[in-house]
Amino acid sequence: MRAILFGILLGVVYCDLKAQSTPEEKLMQTLYAITHLYVDSVPKEAYINHTIAEMVGKLDPFSEYLPPVELKSNDQALGGMAAFAGVGMEGTWKDGHFYVSFVEKTGSAWLQGIRAGDEVLSVDGKTVEQLQDGQIFRLLNGEEGSVVTLQIKRGKKTPFERKIVRTYILSSGVRSAYMIDSETGYLSISVFSKNVAEDFRKQLQNLLRRGMKKLILDIRKNEGGLFDEAIAIADELLDGNKPVVYADGIHMERMTFQASVKGLFEQGRLVVLVNGQTKSAAEILAGALQDWDRGVLVGGSTFGKGMIQDTFPFEDGSALRLTVARYFTPSGRSIQKPYGGGQLSAQSGKTYESLRTHRVLRSEGGIVPDVFVSADTVHFTRWYNMLVYSGVQKQVTRDYVVGCRLELLKKYKTFEAFQKNFDGGALLQEICRVAEEANIVFSEEEYERSENFLRVQVKALVARELFNENEYYYRILNSADPFVQKACEIMNTSEEYRRILKENN
Repeated sequence: MRAILFGILLGVVYCDLKAQSTPEEKLMQTLYAITHLYVDSVPKEAYINHTIAEMVGKLDPFSEYLPPVELKSNDQALGGMAAFAGVGMEGTWKDGHFYVSFVEKTGSAWLQGIRAGDEVLSVDGKTVEQLQDGQIFRLLNGEEGSVVTLQIKRGKKTPFERKIVRTYILSSGVRSAYMIDSETGYLSISVFSKNVAEDFRKQLQNLLRRGMKKLILDIRKNEGGLFDEAIAIADELLDGNKPVVYADGIHMERMTFQASVKGLFEQGRLVVLVNGQTKSAAEILAGALQDWDRGVLVGGSTFGKGMIQDTFPFEDGSALRLTVARYFTPSGRSIQKPYGGGQLSAQSGKTYESLRTHRVLRSEGGIVPDVFVSADTVHFTRWYNMLVYSGVQKQVTRDYVVGCRLELLKKYKTFEAFQKNFDGGALLQEICRVAEEANIVFSEEEYERSENFLRVQVKALVARELFNENEYYYRILNSADPFVQKACEIMNTSEEYRRILKENN
């Protein structure tokens, strides 16, 4: 009798499975069979999550399933916030003491008067002698709105106490903005996070007040971000009601996004720096400026991410991020690099015309620059890479600044004096010595290949820590950057700038 009943049950299920008439029904019935008839118990939630991730991952390179933790982290990054609440400071150990090495000027530690060079004596009543390496950082971070108490010593003054509220650290997508010379401004955007367009306007206004007539806009290593922020920045650089980008897909009507306001910098000379890590929203900006002959693009071809993802949240806090359309530049170029089976593939090579001077533009997946500059990678030796990955370079530099801060500030009263006169030769020797102690085998040949770049990088790190200014780090790096040097060369040669854009006057 049992055998008969079991056979009937399997027969009913078999008939139900055969009765499906659409792929959707087939999928649902397969899932039902696995979760209700499989010989062993199946962890349903984990199995279904994995199945969704596998299905979505085969569509294209950018559609994905996001578990709750990843979704929250991603949203915080685009919102310009760190993934945890903290006090906004960095520190380093030296000879058993813990010193503040850098303080974010948007963080609560800065507002409470904590400065680079201060020594931290205790955290919430625990002396630094009681804390192992790493514990102090875990104590500084915590829930938003909670309070941490620090005892601070500054030089020979009496130690003082500060109660600091932990907050999410708001970081601007504008990485650096300064004047290279009396007429040329430099502005770098690292990500199109929330409110970056407003930060861009403020920095642009500041540069204009200082006499800027020409702008180098650096969006290398910018992996995109919020679409609306990129459109708003394009609006500051394009005149009239010019289209910036349009989106199209088989399940959505074509949508065109246009410049609409009087921009702050619609006329002056513009050079835009791009490379293979310029992605998504950054490519939209670069493509629009190139299509309208607004500026010269310098560097390398961009990544080629020109697809729109929409986020569909689930009740458990996870979400489906699904590609729903493609981006096209105003001339009709697809930003998206071709792909197959969810992987990026060969380039297309079609040509288009710019919209003002009708010069030829290539479409090879991503945005092709007007002037190519090859990235200098000769300094990336095995020895240099191990130096960076081990943290030796950064730690030795921080130890140096901690130990010599007062002497250095007395010797270099301004950044300009430091940039002109600082020689890091002795510091390089110390880095090599510590590296050998860390079993990083020294190679004379590799050191010679890496030396010039390492010297500039170390000088930039010292400037950042000594003056507590991120901007100084980039100013020193840019002084030896072939991309920036080429941009300045084009910017300052009227004939070359006009020739590239095919301008007649």
